[in-house]
Amino acid sequence: MTSTLSVRWHDPVAAVAHLRAAAPEDVTAALETLSRSEPPLDRAELLARAYARLRRYEVDGDPETLVRAQADFAAAAFTGPERAVVGQALVLCALHAAMRGQEFRAAREHATIDSIGLEETAAALLHGLVDTGAVLTDDADFDADDAFDRADELVARTAGGPFASAAVALRMALLVKRGQDRSFYDDVRQVRTRVQAMLDAGVTGEQRQFAEIMQEAAEILASTQRGETGEAFDSLQRLIDLVDRLPPDAPSTLALRRYLNAGAMVMEAPGGHTPGVEPAQRHAVDEPGLSAGERAFRLFVSGTGICRKAVDRRDADQLARGVAQLRRASDIAPADYPHRPMIDATLGRFLCARYELGAGREMLDEALRRLTTARRAAGDVAHPMWAFAEMASAHAYRLAGRRAEGRETGKRALRGHAWSVLLQAGTADATAAARHAVDDATEVARWCLADGDAGGAVAALDAGRCLMLYAATVTTGIPARLHALGHDELARRWQTGSADPDVRRDVLAVLTGAHLGDVPVPDVLDPPSLDQIRTALRAMRHDALVYLVPGRLGVPGAAVILPNGSEPFALSLPSLVESDDDPVQRYSRLLAARDAGEVGGEDTGDETADPVTRWRDALDRLAGWAWRVAIGPLLAETGRWGLSRAPRLLLVPMGRLAAVPWHAARDHDGWYAVQQAEFSYAPSARLLCENADRPPIPQDGSGLVVGDPTHDLPDARTEALAVRAAFYPDAELLVDDAGSSGASPTATPEAVLAWLRRAGQARPMLHLACHGAVGQGIDGSYLLLAGGARLTAGDLLEGRKDGAIGVVALAACTTSVPSGTFDEAFSLSTAFLAAGARTVFGSLWPVPSDATSLLMFMAHHYLRAEGRRPADALNRAQRWMADRERTVPAGMPAVLARRVADLDGDDLSTWAGFLHLGW
Repeated sequence: MTSTLSVRWHDPVAAVAHLRAAAPEDVTAALETLSRSEPPLDRAELLARAYARLRRYEVDGDPETLVRAQADFAAAAFTGPERAVVGQALVLCALHAAMRGQEFRAAREHATIDSIGLEETAAALLHGLVDTGAVLTDDADFDADDAFDRADELVARTAGGPFASAAVALRMALLVKRGQDRSFYDDVRQVRTRVQAMLDAGVTGEQRQFAEIMQEAAEILASTQRGETGEAFDSLQRLIDLVDRLPPDAPSTLALRRYLNAGAMVMEAPGGHTPGVEPAQRHAVDEPGLSAGERAFRLFVSGTGICRKAVDRRDADQLARGVAQLRRASDIAPADYPHRPMIDATLGRFLCARYELGAGREMLDEALRRLTTARRAAGDVAHPMWAFAEMASAHAYRLAGRRAEGRETGKRALRGHAWSVLLQAGTADATAAARHAVDDATEVARWCLADGDAGGAVAALDAGRCLMLYAATVTTGIPARLHALGHDELARRWQTGSADPDVRRDVLAVLTGAHLGDVPVPDVLDPPSLDQIRTALRAMRHDALVYLVPGRLGVPGAAVILPNGSEPFALSLPSLVESDDDPVQRYSRLLAARDAGEVGGEDTGDETADPVTRWRDALDRLAGWAWRVAIGPLLAETGRWGLSRAPRLLLVPMGRLAAVPWHAARDHDGWYAVQQAEFSYAPSARLLCENADRPPIPQDGSGLVVGDPTHDLPDARTEALAVRAAFYPDAELLVDDAGSSGASPTATPEAVLAWLRRAGQARPMLHLACHGAVGQGIDGSYLLLAGGARLTAGDLLEGRKDGAIGVVALAACTTSVPSGTFDEAFSLSTAFLAAGARTVFGSLWPVPSDATSLLMFMAHHYLRAEGRRPADALNRAQRWMADRERTVPAGMPAVLARRVADLDGDDLSTWAGFLHLGW
């Protein structure tokens, strides 16, 4: 080792070479030598001292050491090549410090890069790292959108070169962070797609390790956005394992540890500790040198974790401790800190909890002040914390006795959910964005009912409905709509950057006629008025609209009833209460087990029982429960209305209740609800009113019939041919059987869509006898057509501008099953309804194909041969199926008639799964 005293410090080449390899004690000696005051250090010696301080910082981690290094570098006017070496090291040290929570100023680091004369691509990569650091550390003076623009340029610049993967990695890190902070679900999906492409390409070594880490990080965020905390926790465990393999002091490791610390707060393992994330590390809020934003963030993470567990355990002392940490976080967070609305809203929420656990009124007063601050800081409905802050404020107002103000604030929160869905970069992402809307809508409705405001309950309940469908229809055909409104430049911006949040905000403001910055949330997102709903009910010959609202935590359930000619009211249903193990939950688990083919399990007492038997038994028990808790009291109420016929009821089941076939509820004498009343279902009052305005389409024997396009449903083929021959002789036939008269071998999505989109032609009837499936998002639910091609719900909504369809009969599996757990009003059936169908028949589960053929034939029989209304036709077909003394109608083909004698009317799986929607 060269003696420190013999180093020529005015020679930067020699000085940097010496310091790069120097031991810690040599670095200390160098600093002593270079700390003289006389004679003053020249510019080369200042550069050398800057580098020496960087080497010291690597050992002591003292933020002050780094600050002095940056000051020396700024003072050193040396312009030789070694300045670039020191400058790069300085930027990387600053990033390392940022990942440890120390102060980070992106503008200073960008200026350093620009001053050291790096090669263009190398400079771009270093700028990209600084951008990533600024976004990850919430630099308040930094424009994250500019960072994305630079990241896109970097990806384009490095494509195909040695830095391509690094550029993609930087952009993915930005996407994950933006998805986390702003709830942009499209960002998370992009990360997952890019990561999977990297893994499929067979990357190895560090690139594969990085890809796997980003994959798990994106999975955690996606699961959290979907509300699936179990899956998120599993991904968190996998991410911990991956991070443990990284070098412990690398900046990337420190950044990931910071991410894990925050994740662990949200997803505590049983027992209160997440393996791989030390509590001391998570709660190290007093570590020297932290920036104010980082210290506030750590206090927020720690305080929120303490409060959540304290609320679950009703531990007032621990709750007070957590609230104290949240107060401190709010007090030290910079005024422009981007997470201030989240801190203050969360603090307000837990101050309310303290009040509810017996603390004084001052807690509630402080909660209202903090929540008001959070709402003002959030600004408008586009902010991801806006709806949360509004709903927390509504709860606080209720606690304070300001009941009406609480109701109105809660309604604004519901409109915030709607805007959140609309602001997502694709309607598939709107699925996850709507995850809280139904729960909050139900809570606001309960407040309205408690205050005797049944009309407000109707408005609240409907405000949480159909958000995915509304988002899909608002964002369909946007360029053409913008051009028609004279916004050609905005149409161009949409076509080149529809995922840009600013573009999306501007577009939605134009399409809805409102500005997001308006404090009063636009009425365009409100549900229809009571008068509009009553007019629609009368037009469609329904006696009443009935929302079935589950109770919880000592609050009884209710049927919120809007008759077609009088004021709404609530019917208390004390036994309609949901829990983690209620009959609907148990039934749903057994249905999932049946579809998965699992053997044995709960509720049968027989571990060897086949899954179909177990599910049918559960369905049978569900029918008795449905009568006892809701339908029995409801029909007793309608019996007092003085109707001269069976009541006609339009049901809107909320939340998990959408999985129940309420029309199949069975009374104590064995009679089914459908034998005592006419039942239809509605996704929302908004869609009800829209559908009521659609003109009638006469049934003239024409239409389109599709049967067995995948060659594995012979009963579906038989059904399609029978229905067409008996009732729709002029209908086009797509059965993928060139040997049948009039048939075509092209039962493809394109063929069906072409029929749906014919301009200027009536479309009286569409019958689809094929496979159906349900999944996440608008493209996750689909019909399976020729060659395994999919006709998705999204495809249907794209064609909504082309006019109405009379009757759509979906003789396919699970066409009325909700698409995921976030918007129970979205399914293939409701997609057809939103796309222009006046009437839809759909199913809640895969119905046996031989029974489906009989039920569908009878529904068309009552519709065409007897001229019944569609709702009456399906209900009569279901009564026929349940009737032990049923007779075979004239015109039923022998191949179907032979099956009638084998029907078991008490087997609900054969007929109860079908629902009527629309006219």
